[in-house]
Amino acid sequence: MAQEEETGKKSFLERAAYVVTPGSVVIGLLYYLGHKYRSAYYSYFGISTRDLEFSPQDYLLDSPTAVFLPMWVLLVLGLAGVLLFRSVERWLSEHATEKRRNTVARSIAGVGSVLLLISFPILLEPMWWQRRVLWRLPSGWLRELFPPLVVVVGVLLLLFALYLRRGHERRERRFWGAAEGLLLAAVAMILFFDFARYAYAAGTSRAQDDAERGYEGATRVLVHSRTRIHASVPGVKCEDQGRAHQPYQFTCKGFRILAKSSTRYFLVPYKRPSDIDVVLILRDDDNVRVEVLGKWRGVVRRPSPTGPVPD
Repeated sequence: MAQEEETGKKSFLERAAYVVTPGSVVIGLLYYLGHKYRSAYYSYFGISTRDLEFSPQDYLLDSPTAVFLPMWVLLVLGLAGVLLFRSVERWLSEHATEKRRNTVARSIAGVGSVLLLISFPILLEPMWWQRRVLWRLPSGWLRELFPPLVVVVGVLLLLFALYLRRGHERRERRFWGAAEGLLLAAVAMILFFDFARYAYAAGTSRAQDDAERGYEGATRVLVHSRTRIHASVPGVKCEDQGRAHQPYQFTCKGFRILAKSSTRYFLVPYKRPSDIDVVLILRDDDNVRVEVLGKWRGVVRRPSPTGPVPD
């Protein structure tokens, strides 16, 4: 009996700790978000991550990029919400009667319920929701984060209304504890949905930025082939070096490596085409040899102290 009373007196943070502390759950979430980010990045170029043979460590390394911004927004909004709720609760405790306290609780519960109802179009994503709401928001993180966060605010308002309605003397009732648990589960589900949406949008946005900047971070390569390579894209130049360069007499310049698997090279041109992003897929076999190019260093001719430098 004493153990049950002790369990019932656990704080909100102590009860939430049972959900968020297991390391396997955290690693699983990071893996999933990293997978969403990298899948979105390569899907933009029409490449499936299954063809690239990434390891779980690769996805985990991408997870900070997919988690940092929404986590930062969540922490800032959470801190602001806690301070606001605490201020309202203190003011009601000191200045409001029980009747006014119940009225405020009902009003907050009504607003929270309305915001919670928005979760259905957000989670189901019908076409009318995308056309009339999402597409009118600025593209980027605001379009991905704002609608689900509105639902989270609604759920938190319901939790706060329950807190005000119950009062200090009724906090140990099991019904209210079950209601809080269900609302906390709803918060966790919507936040997971929000993080996944952001990870996918961040991966797509990163792919677009890399393409527009000419894949500056990717490795430049020179492709040697036994057969002629037909790459009709701007900035790529393929030449026949003649029989003296056999067996790899055909050479292509102007490529960077976007990705590499055990059997294929995925190459992109320096210069982005005006109509569509192009990826050249080459098999890694005896017909192709890829030469990696480092940083280009221009030769600066300096005048000699004794006279001009001879050609």
